[in-house]
Amino acid sequence: MADRVTQADVAKAAGTSMAVVSYVVNGGPRPVATATRQRVLDAIQRTGYRPDGIARALVGGSTLTLGLVVPDIANEFFAELAGAVEQTARAAGRTVLLASSEGNTDSELALLETLLQRRIDGVVIISQAPELADELLEQGNTRRVFLGAAPEHGSSIGVDNTGGAFAATQHLLEHGYERIALIGGPAGDSVAEDRLIGWQQAMGDREAHFVHQPFTVDGGYVGALELLGSATPPQAVFAASDRQAIGLLRAAADEGLSVPDDLAVVTFDGSAASAYAVPSLTTIQQPITEMAELAVRQLLDLHADPIRAVLDVALVVRRSCGCSSARP
Repeated sequence: MADRVTQADVAKAAGTSMAVVSYVVNGGPRPVATATRQRVLDAIQRTGYRPDGIARALVGGSTLTLGLVVPDIANEFFAELAGAVEQTARAAGRTVLLASSEGNTDSELALLETLLQRRIDGVVIISQAPELADELLEQGNTRRVFLGAAPEHGSSIGVDNTGGAFAATQHLLEHGYERIALIGGPAGDSVAEDRLIGWQQAMGDREAHFVHQPFTVDGGYVGALELLGSATPPQAVFAASDRQAIGLLRAAADEGLSVPDDLAVVTFDGSAASAYAVPSLTTIQQPITEMAELAVRQLLDLHADPIRAVLDVALVVRRSCGCSSARP
């Protein structure tokens, strides 16, 4: 392996001092004559020198790098969100370091420690333990925006989970279904609890059964089998995430049920995969691009006050609910 090119190599190639090279690389603190500056830049290009981002951060205060922590990068919704954050950050001249906590608090905090060591300029995080994460990032004096579950103070961006769940359930009620079950998220998860509340508000005094399951395909499959095997199986199911709905579709097929003829389904997230399921899934669409743009903009605006944003969601009607005129 070739030795790493240093500022000394650049200085030698440019016929100048290391101090002058440092002034050019770091933008100061002393001015450099135009001709000398160009000579240094030419030498940097010839030698292939790459400045140390962390070292530059010690001088200039920025690595031009943001962190993004999600619970599960295999989840289509989080993958799409990561893509939107990266695209927005890249347009602003920033690089994004992506980390997946696998839904584990200890892993999440360890990943945040690693990102802090990289001297990131800020972090967007979907946290399993927002108060702990916020405390750690505060100690590191790092700007942060929480998506979904959030600490009591600081910037957060969420969506109307309760209103979205209410709209999803209400849509099924308008089809004439009375026994509408819920495959909810993990017990104690704030997003899952908000969606549970919305479903309960729409159901009112009607008979209603629900199960807590992870936001995974397997969680949807297991939860669906439990509900379908009950003494009074549901006529329709609201799945609290697209991934759970995919598992639900498989469980229905294994039980010999046709969706939507035998069982209607509405879900939440609006990931791209929901449009390609068979049948296509009626879903509550989250504004992924808007969330990403708002989060990155908040991190980059050093003078911005903390925000507590709750964005609207939208019902996207497809085939799984029984709407015959819906798009495939």
